[in-house]
Amino acid sequence: MNIFIAQIIGIIAILVWSYSVHRKEQYEILWYQAIANLFYTIQYIILNVIAAAAMNFSSVVRCYLFYKKGKNKEDISNFWLVFFIAVVLTLGFLTYQNYLSLIPIIITLFYTVSSFVRNTKWFRIIFILAAIVWIFYNLKVKAYICVVGNILEIASGTMALVKYKE
Repeated sequence: MNIFIAQIIGIIAILVWSYSVHRKEQYEILWYQAIANLFYTIQYIILNVIAAAAMNFSSVVRCYLFYKKGKNKEDISNFWLVFFIAVVLTLGFLTYQNYLSLIPIIITLFYTVSSFVRNTKWFRIIFILAAIVWIFYNLKVKAYICVVGNILEIASGTMALVKYKE
C-alpha cells in the first residue's frame, strides 16, 4: 500500500516539475520546483529512501530562497551557494548508506550550482541530464512512476529549450 501511495505522490511531483520548466523566468521555475521537491521528499520518505528525501528537502529550502531572491530581483550571494553545497554534503554524509545514495547527493549538487547560475538554458540542460541519471536511481529504489516522470522531464525540458530557442 505504501508503494502505491508513494507512486501517487510521485505523479503529483512529476506534474509540477514538468510544468516548472515551461515557466519563462528562472525564479518562477524555482517556485514550482520547490513544490515538486516537497512532494518528492514525501515520496522518498514513504519509500524509506532517506538520502533522496534529505536531498529533496534541502532543494525545497534552496529553491524557495532562490525564488524569493529572484522575484525581488536580488542578487544571490556566493554565501548561499557555499552554504547549500555545505548543507548537501553534510546531509549526504549523514544519510549515506551505499553507493546508490551518492546519486541524489551528486544530482543535488548539480541542481544547486545550476540554480545559482543566471542562465536559464544551462539550468534546463542540467535538469535534462539529471533526469537521465534519476531514471537509474528510481528503478533501483522502486520509485517506478518517477521513471515515467523522468522521461517526461527529459521531453519537457527539451521542448522548453526549443520553445525559448535556447
